[in-house]
Amino acid sequence: MPLFLSHTKPVRAEFSALRKIVLATALCCGLPLAQAQQQAPLPYTLPNPLTLQDVMSAPMHAHPLLATEQANLAKIQAQLGAQQAQDGLQLDLLGRLAWRDYAEETEEFHMAALHAKQSLYDFDRNRSQVEALQRHEEAQTLLSENTENQLKLQLMQGFFNVLLADFQYRIDNEAMAVAYVGLDKAKDELELKRLSDVDYLKLENEYQQILVKRSRSEYQQLQTRLALANLMGLPDARPDELSFPALKNFAQRQLNETTLEKLQQNVLQENPQLNALKKRLEAAQLKVQSQQASAMPDIALEGWAGQLSSYPEKREGNWNIGLTLNMPLYDSGLRDAKVNEAKADEQAVAAQIGLYEQKLRDKVADIYFQLKLLEAEQKQNKIFGDYADLYLDYSRALYENESKTDLGDAMVRLSEANYNQVAWQFKQALLWASLDSLTGKPLFESSSEMAGGKARQDEPTP
Repeated sequence: MPLFLSHTKPVRAEFSALRKIVLATALCCGLPLAQAQQQAPLPYTLPNPLTLQDVMSAPMHAHPLLATEQANLAKIQAQLGAQQAQDGLQLDLLGRLAWRDYAEETEEFHMAALHAKQSLYDFDRNRSQVEALQRHEEAQTLLSENTENQLKLQLMQGFFNVLLADFQYRIDNEAMAVAYVGLDKAKDELELKRLSDVDYLKLENEYQQILVKRSRSEYQQLQTRLALANLMGLPDARPDELSFPALKNFAQRQLNETTLEKLQQNVLQENPQLNALKKRLEAAQLKVQSQQASAMPDIALEGWAGQLSSYPEKREGNWNIGLTLNMPLYDSGLRDAKVNEAKADEQAVAAQIGLYEQKLRDKVADIYFQLKLLEAEQKQNKIFGDYADLYLDYSRALYENESKTDLGDAMVRLSEANYNQVAWQFKQALLWASLDSLTGKPLFESSSEMAGGKARQDEPTP
């Protein structure tokens, strides 16, 4: 399984040929590769090549974070059902086997009856509790959707990390090949006494440093793949080749006349996590109302039917029905303590809202100014790319005229230019996706937005 992939547009046939020469030199050096790690059979099979669409559309319900959110939602729904049942009809079967003293005589006092109770009015105490739990349910639903969006954003970042690791490996591999060629020439000069031992050891030390950097990049290729698979919930799988994603929709977006203040206001209105906190604030306020209503009476309709006593003909009869009133009189300060606790919860949630609004303003400002900086960064990358392209032409001309040249360094520079451009594209996409996630917009609503073609090693992005 190759630990590199290809990346978009062709440059020139000459560049491909030169690259093959350098890579062939590297392979002929007999340098160790991490091939042993690729031999174990994998229990999971991922699409090959793997696309961003495959990653983003993978089922995520089993992810631990989403499973936790769903469990929290199920718990709130269960609590809501239990609270709603408080106002419903309650039926009980009461039985008693007993004796008592009556008129200075011992007599039977048995009972077997059906008891029914229907709450009629409690001054909205239970309704406030029900509405509070409904707000919690709405808040948890928003949090679940936000968690899924954040996971997709992490998957997007993980996918890009793999591609960037492949680009970095290409740069370091070419630099290693160039250094090896130079070291090999220095070895010949050392044997001919044209180079001192000190100068040779200096070159060898520089080569070893480059080799270590190249090995680090190679392991980074594997590490980013394992991280992506683990995030997808497939820890034993490993992505092989990746297709370069189509990010045109992000590239076409512009801030235009949008101001930072407008963006911040929009995020503060639409952010799902902030709206979830606002729902929780409403729930806390309803809980305060419910606790305050606990001082008011309960009015219910109750009835019994069956054998109410051992002497139904003389005393209790076989049924009775009536209104009951339960009026709390004194509770040693229990009600006031619960009201104060509910108010403290309300104040805590209000403080969380203010704190999170501050955090959102800072985050939006950071994204906004990074988006503003993209244009200048793109211009810088373009100039560096033009320089690397012309420098390669210059070095090639010297090479063809058998003059001293640093053709290998020119190839490394061109690969670095490709890396900078790809990293810029990914940064642009992630910034816009992050801004979308702050407003609760689903990432990649259209699967065609993620479609990309399989790239080849000799097709870098200029």
